[in-house]
Amino acid sequence: MAQYIPDVRFIASIYPGVLPTIRRHYGPSRQSEGVGAQRSTAFTLQPVARGKKPFVLPLYDSFENVLDIVSLSSMGNKAEKPRLPKPVPVETIVADLLKEWTGGLFNVPQGAMPGVIEIRPMKVELEKWEKSGTLPGATVSELDQMETQQTLYFEYLFTEGERLHKQNNWKEITDTMRTAAEWLGHEREWSHRAIARDSGPCPWCQAIVPNIAIVCNTCGRQVRETPPHLAHLEKPSAALRP
Repeated sequence: MAQYIPDVRFIASIYPGVLPTIRRHYGPSRQSEGVGAQRSTAFTLQPVARGKKPFVLPLYDSFENVLDIVSLSSMGNKAEKPRLPKPVPVETIVADLLKEWTGGLFNVPQGAMPGVIEIRPMKVELEKWEKSGTLPGATVSELDQMETQQTLYFEYLFTEGERLHKQNNWKEITDTMRTAAEWLGHEREWSHRAIARDSGPCPWCQAIVPNIAIVCNTCGRQVRETPPHLAHLEKPSAALRP
């Protein structure tokens, strides 16, 4: 009987932020012990700084445990349900992960998405992977594809960040928009995480004002109520009154 050799595919990413970890009920690990235990695998992409080599995730054919319908009908109300291993082709896994990491984006330009794709290594790279575990790299055209789709995506997010800032809608600016500005090399007040955490826009002139400020340094108007322990400073003392 011939030995089963699982097929392997590779997903590459140049995304600089944190994409969601995806957990699926297939793979080599189990969430618990016993015959009825569920298989479980967590798929994670590591952030990549601009100009660095893509992160490459190898994927294989896998198996999931499904209910054995034939045996189940004869077991009655027993708590332990019979299960059978079912193959999950690697093509299905790749399509599922790419859909989760790059799909479902609304109102973005066509082709705009995180720089995450499936790469197709050459035969010599696959041989190195099989012999030494050396991960394959992306080709020039694959790198161009990742750069192009991520640039479109981040330019859209950056434009949205600019629009929200001009509308004084500071709370709607997301961390992903700040990641986009940083990756594109655009420095804005709204794109700095430290400023975003400790500051907000003046409601009158939209200049950035520290959260602890009472008066805007740009327009001179009061942006917050004076704390009670400082209120007496706004009133002239009796000794100074004429």
